[in-house]
Amino acid sequence: MSVFEQKSISKDEVVLAVNGSLTGETTNEFQRQVEELSAGDWGKITLDLSKTVSINSSALGKILLFRKQLAERERTLQIRGCSEALFKTFQMIKFDTLISVQKS
Repeated sequence: MSVFEQKSISKDEVVLAVNGSLTGETTNEFQRQVEELSAGDWGKITLDLSKTVSINSSALGKILLFRKQLAERERTLQIRGCSEALFKTFQMIKFDTLISVQKS
C-alpha cells in the first residue's frame, strides 16, 4: 500500500492522506505528491494526517513552501486529522497560525 493516497472530494477540493511517517525517504515522495497537487486546479487541498505517526523538519518545510505556492494563486491548504502530539507540535512552532490545523 502506498504511503500517499489522493482522493478527490469535489472539483474544487482534494485530500492527500499520509499513511505513516513523513520522514526520510517519504519526504521526497511527499514533494512529488504536492508538486502534482499544486499543478492541479483544486482551490482547497487538505492534508489528512490522521495516520501520520511522525514528521520531520524537512517535511514541515515542504508543507510551508507548498502553502506559500498555493497562497500565491489564491488557493488554500489545510491539515486535518492530526494526533494530539502532532497538534501540540504544530502549536509549539506556531504552524497553526499559518495553516488551518484540525485534530482528529
